[in-house]
Amino acid sequence: MTQKNVCCFDLEGPISVLDFAAELSRLLSKKTKLDLQKFNMGEFFEMISNYDDYLIDVSGVKKKLNIPNYQPGDTLRLMAPLYMSCFSDEELVELANYNLGLLPGCIELMGVLHKDWDIFIISTSYRHFAHSVAKRLDIPLDHVYCTDLNIKEANKTIYDIEGDVKNLVGTIFQNYIDNDKNLDLVIKDLNKFFWNNKESDYVKAMNLVEVRGGKRKEMAVESISNITQVPISEMVALGDSITDINMLQRLKDEGGIAVSFNGNRFTVGRSNIAITTPNNLGTLAIFESKNNIENFLDSWEKLYSSFKNNPERIPSKLVSKEVKNYFIKYKFVPEIDNLSNRTEKELDLIILKQEKFRKKVRGWAGNLA
Repeated sequence: MTQKNVCCFDLEGPISVLDFAAELSRLLSKKTKLDLQKFNMGEFFEMISNYDDYLIDVSGVKKKLNIPNYQPGDTLRLMAPLYMSCFSDEELVELANYNLGLLPGCIELMGVLHKDWDIFIISTSYRHFAHSVAKRLDIPLDHVYCTDLNIKEANKTIYDIEGDVKNLVGTIFQNYIDNDKNLDLVIKDLNKFFWNNKESDYVKAMNLVEVRGGKRKEMAVESISNITQVPISEMVALGDSITDINMLQRLKDEGGIAVSFNGNRFTVGRSNIAITTPNNLGTLAIFESKNNIENFLDSWEKLYSSFKNNPERIPSKLVSKEVKNYFIKYKFVPEIDNLSNRTEKELDLIILKQEKFRKKVRGWAGNLA
């Protein structure tokens, strides 16, 4: 039996345009339980997301706060008590199924890949959303590595977070809004809230959740390699945000194919290929050229200017007829950049292009790192 190839997709970005947790935050403004109606909880999520970037991006902060295990994407841990209090597991599944936000071409892409590839999802997303997307794409649930938010189990222990929420949202967040969203003015308060009071009910609830982000995505790659017996050097992984940096860097270091998919400054620097595309089928050229990737990238970049505005001009030797026909059908040509041996200036231009396109494709969620 021929062994299948293995690919690992981040979910939010390379598969879905949504940020499920961010969408849940918006809905918090309609909930009465914690008296959040007067607050823009979408903007609250942005504040927490930016705070997450600060914790990861600023050298020495995690050590100073004594939180060495904090990982990119732990935004979903910081937010979890609010979701636990205001939603049920059943409600989250219903919300997920109502709008999966799949990228154009996603279902067709997965249909093609299922023939020759073992497809895995590695995502910070809560189980409710990740499993709903996987079911729609016929990806086995044991191929999904995500964040387990078990609201039913969490609620067996009573947490009285109303006072904590009044401080976090009513005082700290309001101060952030009143000062033109200046994160620097509330960082000390956020540090104190999340890390100095381990006995608060909010923090106890928060610490029930372990988010599948950062280093834990890399651990998932290791697990998948062990299960499939496929070396990491033979894998393909696609990511678009700060939560994917460890996964992408590991593949890049081991000689695998690490793809920044409509990514940002965090992913471009840790990948060896950047794909900028409005349609998921744009990745097919990479998948079918996996075993000859350097030659393909060299030819693609040399010839790109001759067909970038018309897929019918793509040379037959460059991609298969099937892939070319998809590009023609949906009237697009992906931009594919080899990130190896690029100057800093060239990388900056690729980052700018990817970030601009990321916001175009993902809308509001594209502003999150």
